[in-house]
Amino acid sequence: MNITLLHPEIKNYSQTHRKGQGHLGLGYLAAYLMQQGHSVRVLDAKNQRLTDEMLRQHLVEFKPEIFGVTSMTHEIHAAAAVCEVVKREQPQIWTVVGGAHSSALPERTLEEFAPIDVAVVGEGELTLAEMAQAKASGGKLTELGDVLGIAFRKDGHIVRTGVRPWLENLDEIPFPAWHLFPKLSWGMMTARGCPYGCLFCQRMLGRRMRLRSVDNVLAEIDAIEEKLRQHDIWFRDETFGLNKHWLDEFLEKLHARNQRQGRVLPWGCNSRVNVAELERYRKMKETGCFRVSFGVESGDEAILKRICKDITPQMALKAIRSAQQAGLKAAAFFILGHPGETWQTALKTVRLAARSRADSIAVGVMVPYPGTEIWNMAREGKFGYELLTEDWRAYDKYFGGALKVEGLTLRQLAFLQSVTYIWYYIYNLRFRRFRWFMRKFRREMWTMAKRLLGPIPEPVASAQPRLRDAK
Repeated sequence: MNITLLHPEIKNYSQTHRKGQGHLGLGYLAAYLMQQGHSVRVLDAKNQRLTDEMLRQHLVEFKPEIFGVTSMTHEIHAAAAVCEVVKREQPQIWTVVGGAHSSALPERTLEEFAPIDVAVVGEGELTLAEMAQAKASGGKLTELGDVLGIAFRKDGHIVRTGVRPWLENLDEIPFPAWHLFPKLSWGMMTARGCPYGCLFCQRMLGRRMRLRSVDNVLAEIDAIEEKLRQHDIWFRDETFGLNKHWLDEFLEKLHARNQRQGRVLPWGCNSRVNVAELERYRKMKETGCFRVSFGVESGDEAILKRICKDITPQMALKAIRSAQQAGLKAAAFFILGHPGETWQTALKTVRLAARSRADSIAVGVMVPYPGTEIWNMAREGKFGYELLTEDWRAYDKYFGGALKVEGLTLRQLAFLQSVTYIWYYIYNLRFRRFRWFMRKFRREMWTMAKRLLGPIPEPVASAQPRLRDAK
C-alpha cells in the first residue's frame, strides 16, 4: 500500500529556528511502515516548498491510499487544510492526523475538522500499520473498531477505541527512514516517556520511561554516520541519561567507539537541573558532549513548586555552572505567565536568566496546551488565568495569545519576554553575540517589535467554542 506522511507548514510563520530538522516521529513511522511492506513517501512542507498544485501532483503520481499528518496544537489548522485538499482531490484516501493535539483531543479534532477521517492517540507505529492492514483487506472507515488508540466517525457519531499500550521493546522499531527526507539535521531519542509532572507539558509519550538498549543506540549512530554522512548528534530525549546505569554504560561504550574510530563524536542533549552533577558532565564531555539544555522555567521558587518542576533557582544556577565547569555549553529555557504570575515573579525570571550566565537562552510565554494541568486551570479560571480563545492558531509558545494572566496583559507579557532577552545580553556584556542573535532571528525580532509597538490582535474565538473534552 502507498502511504504519504506530511510534516505541515504554517504559512507566514516567523519561527525560522524550528526549520532544518527532520521530524523524528515521522521518521519512525515511515521506517516501521516500510518494514511492514508498505511504500512510503514523506512530504516535509516545513523544510521544502509544497504548494497545493504540488500536492495534487503528488496524489496523482504516487496514489497514496492513506495520508498521514503530524500536528502540534498550533499546527492543527494547517494540517486540516492539507487534508481538505486531499479529500477534495481524492475522496477515497483516508486522512489520518496524529501528534500532540489529536492525542489530547481526539474527538474534538474530528468535531472541528471534517476533512480529517481518523485521529490517532499516542504512539502511531502499530496504530497506522493496523489501519493500513485494515484498508488493504477491504475494510471501511466505519469498521476500525478493533484498532486501538484512535477516534473515527460511524453513523454520524464519533467512536473512540480502547487505549493502545505503550511500545515496550523500542529496539524492535527500525531506525528512522531519514533517506525519505530532504538533507537536514538528524536527531535521535534513546528513550520515550518522562517521569516528571510539569504542569505545562502534554507528555504524549507517557510518564513511564522506556529505554532503548545502549547497543541499539550506538548502532543507529553508526548508521547516521555511514549512510547520512552526519558526524554530530543531538539527542532529543526530554531528559537524556536519566537512568544512571544506562548512562554509565553508554558513556563507556561510546568512549570505546571513539577510540576505535580515532576521533570523538560531537553530541548534545537535554538535561535536567535536579539531576545535574559535575562529574557526570565531565564524563559526558570526555566522550564528545558539547552542549546541554536545561528547562529552568521561572526565577521564583514558589512558582517552580506550583508547576511541579521539583527544582529551585539556586539549583538551576548550580546546574548551569556545573555544566560550564565541565567544559560544556549550557542553554536555559524560561517561561513567562505561570499560574499566579505577577510583575514581581516575572522580574525574578528576567533577573535569573541574566544571572545564570547560560551560553544561550530561550524565553516563551505560557500556552494552555490541551490535556495539561495548565489547560485545566485556564478553563476553570484558577490562579488568575483566563482562557482567551480556543482558536488553536494562537497556541504558540513564543508568539501566541491564548491565555491571559490576571494583572499582566498580553502586551506586558510580550514586553517582559523582550526585556528578558535584552537584559540577558546587557548584563553579561555580550554585545557581539546580541548582534548575531538579532541577525539570525530577525524575523522573530520583527514579530516581537510589532507585538510591542502595534496593536496586539484580539484572539479569534474557535468556530465551535467548547470548554470540555480534555481528558
